[in-house]
Amino acid sequence: MAELTDTHAEDWFLFMRARHGMATVYQTLHQCFGQGTVTTQAYTCVTAVNPILVAGLKPEYGDIDPDSIALVPDEAPLQAQTRAVVWQNTFGILADSKAALLRSRVRGTQAIFLEDSAHCVGSLVRDEQGEPLADLSVHSFGVEKLLSTKFGGAIWINPRLEERSPQHYRFVEKLKSACDQVREPGRGEEKAMRRYFNQVRVLNHLPRVLSAPLRKTLIKTDSFLAPIIPLEQHGKLDRAPALPSKWVADQALSQLEKIETTRRRRQQVQHVYQERLTRQLQIPANISDSQALVRFPLFVNGTPSDNQAERLFSFLREKGYYPGRWYRPALFPGVKDYELYNLDPELSDLPNTKRLIESAVNLPTQESVPRAQEIVSLVNQWADDNR
Repeated sequence: MAELTDTHAEDWFLFMRARHGMATVYQTLHQCFGQGTVTTQAYTCVTAVNPILVAGLKPEYGDIDPDSIALVPDEAPLQAQTRAVVWQNTFGILADSKAALLRSRVRGTQAIFLEDSAHCVGSLVRDEQGEPLADLSVHSFGVEKLLSTKFGGAIWINPRLEERSPQHYRFVEKLKSACDQVREPGRGEEKAMRRYFNQVRVLNHLPRVLSAPLRKTLIKTDSFLAPIIPLEQHGKLDRAPALPSKWVADQALSQLEKIETTRRRRQQVQHVYQERLTRQLQIPANISDSQALVRFPLFVNGTPSDNQAERLFSFLREKGYYPGRWYRPALFPGVKDYELYNLDPELSDLPNTKRLIESAVNLPTQESVPRAQEIVSLVNQWADDNR
């Protein structure tokens, strides 16, 4: 990770899952700076917000920019009690100049600027001089991310963070100590991680009437480490933060050593989407050829009652292709108690977020170029038929 990002290895810390690293960060923030809020976005996965709740902090949501699918820099909530501001590289979109604007606001406060790079492992938003903007950066080797690995995550601590103030120096020292004390995974967890791929293959081939109860039983007995478990829709962490096993770390290392090939393959597919998709659909303007997206996002015009996004989703599924619903609904795949998450379910104060959630469809980037061309043809056909 240090070689990929031109940083130092001693500033990187590994975890079983990226959310475990986030939980460790937020818990240390609470210990050092006391109760407060974390500014984030509702167009995200619930696992990115649960660590805030588990640490005893309160999420506060800012609206997002349709071109970057990240916080609007000059509107993001930032107050005396803000402990952190999260910049999310959604789908792998790296909007450096916009991230720099938000970071400039954060630098005048005690809050830390935390980068969520779960979708673009090994990439950091940077300033015009090429220096990393984040105080802390979170990366994932987990399911449905850039690599084909299923577990593992990492956080990077910017060594310049401790220079900001004596309090930040103490925070960095405490955080490094907390990372060093994270527990080893248990024997059962190790076995479950190794079995994950075969479990998914079996579950996917069983009829739903059999797979659904089996999946539920496996999760309940902690035999299947699902990407998101029901407990996580209630504001909880999947388990106490843990380190990756050696097997998980070896899997991640093997994939990281060929990440440039992975990036190039995804870039070829996203180039097909970007060049050939009809302009009747909204595509974020901050997508560029230099990025490697984990999914290619598009937004379907129409009113909520039209349910156009779901209709396009179903159309592609019927044709044998597998788009994604990320992040429809908010805090994907949805939560049971919006009040617990401090989120208005109507998203009344987040108009961009509301519109994008209602219209979101994302296309796979791990496909071959010919398959991507077939997907484009189908999407364009559907758009023409539904004008």
